[in-house]
Amino acid sequence: SPGASQRAPYGKDGVRRSWWDSRIIGRATCRERTEMVTTYAADISHWETWQREYRFGVLLIYPPDPPLRQGNALRAKYDPRSQSTCDTHISLTVPLPRPLTEAHWVELETIASSIAPITVHYGPLMNYLPHPGVCLAVEPQAELDRLRAALETASAFAGAPVRRYPFSAHMTIAEFISGDETKSLMVELKDVAPQGSFLCTYVSYAVPDSNFHFAERKRLDLSH
Repeated sequence: SPGASQRAPYGKDGVRRSWWDSRIIGRATCRERTEMVTTYAADISHWETWQREYRFGVLLIYPPDPPLRQGNALRAKYDPRSQSTCDTHISLTVPLPRPLTEAHWVELETIASSIAPITVHYGPLMNYLPHPGVCLAVEPQAELDRLRAALETASAFAGAPVRRYPFSAHMTIAEFISGDETKSLMVELKDVAPQGSFLCTYVSYAVPDSNFHFAERKRLDLSH
């Protein structure tokens, strides 16, 4: 009779499998775990240098409506360049340095599922002068930073670029503006900028297309 290692096992579905079938299934599982979870822009030769770091995407939070709709409207009016790149969002992680495989995704899912949903408060207006730009303040910083830090412990982030500035969660309204425009916009939007809160129950994996427009490709659910 065949050795113990070659005895026909039973699968999780109760179906008796031959040793050869088991080897085939095992190989298929290995292939599945190394397959990429999405596609990526093939030609990035026309991208600016800073944009190329984002080829494999980033983990961020898209707010629901109404803040998504309100933020998009303000971005389209005051910084159409930013809006053409990505909808209103809260950036979390540094850019991913490699394509995400199924194995990477399983690890990220495990991390995300251990973290409770977060009630996010947004508004009022703020800025980071002398760096130009206007955004909505976001809280709670400590909880969002813990979420960010936990996600960045995943192996998918090994060798990722070093964060240029300390983490500070916010929702950008206008980024590609001057310092004087920043001051003017702070006054103009003081009484009309949206404020409120929403429950964040998932993190989005956003990836840019060849035109450097980010869109959600997958979601990491937080714990239920």
